[in-house]
Amino acid sequence: MSVQPIITPFNAYRLSFPFQEDEHPTIASIYVVGWEKQESVDYYWDGLQRKDTDTYVFQYTISGSGVLEYENDTYRLQSGDAFIVKIPSSHTYYLPDDSEKWEFVYVTLHGEEAAKCWQYLLEKLGPVFPVQADSELIQQVMRIYQDVGDRKITDIYSSSARAYEFIMECYRFEKNKGHVLNEVPEAVSKGIFYIRAHYEKQISVEDMAEYVGLSKYYFIKKFKEHMGIPPLQYLTKVRMEQAFHLLTNTELPIKEIAEKVGYPDPNYFHKVFRKVVGLSAGQIRARVPFDKLIIE
Repeated sequence: MSVQPIITPFNAYRLSFPFQEDEHPTIASIYVVGWEKQESVDYYWDGLQRKDTDTYVFQYTISGSGVLEYENDTYRLQSGDAFIVKIPSSHTYYLPDDSEKWEFVYVTLHGEEAAKCWQYLLEKLGPVFPVQADSELIQQVMRIYQDVGDRKITDIYSSSARAYEFIMECYRFEKNKGHVLNEVPEAVSKGIFYIRAHYEKQISVEDMAEYVGLSKYYFIKKFKEHMGIPPLQYLTKVRMEQAFHLLTNTELPIKEIAEKVGYPDPNYFHKVFRKVVGLSAGQIRARVPFDKLIIE
């Protein structure tokens, strides 16, 4: 796996898997996953001129705006918009002259199941559709991105498993599209991404507000208005969900899990976990018969 730094506010990475062509499973695999912030009109992709072929791109706008030209239609992509394209195909996407920036996350897949899924989504949703920043679909992109960065997806087999999981979530999203929800402002979406990218660190509301470009108190007001809880409570929710995942899917010591989700003091972690979840971390590890926690 190669890891190449790109310039983003988070010092994030563009991550790729340079597998040999005959190593690609026919089901699905991750080809590229990344988080970028483009500020130059030199950013331009032509779907008929790219070197990679038989790949399938999902890209989600966090902030700023970009343009997708798909066949005979032009789409202006704003915060909360996702697009899908297959390569090769007749499309271009780029940063237009009148946009100062385009910040986005993306995942590109290989494989027959990816091809089937993209064809289905294009028929049902079209090339562009709205997705909430807090949706499971976007959370999966972020988990893939973070796990590749942490070198947890290190071979074609784990890559294929995670790609297939993402494809299944795409089908679930399309099935439930009628239940999509409140439109989230760009600043709130950026706050969500900041929290999910840094939940393991000692971040503050001031850090979040500075990144999204709002005053502390206005950011808290807007975040609570659209997410139903203030940003620090949302940070706790993310941490507890991640802790639950580690408790039920790994054998890491609870002390180490506490550190991985932002609690250097394990006693404080235990206190918060029991208050939020209703059971202790030890009880969860010992007896809970499911592997995912969603905190409303």
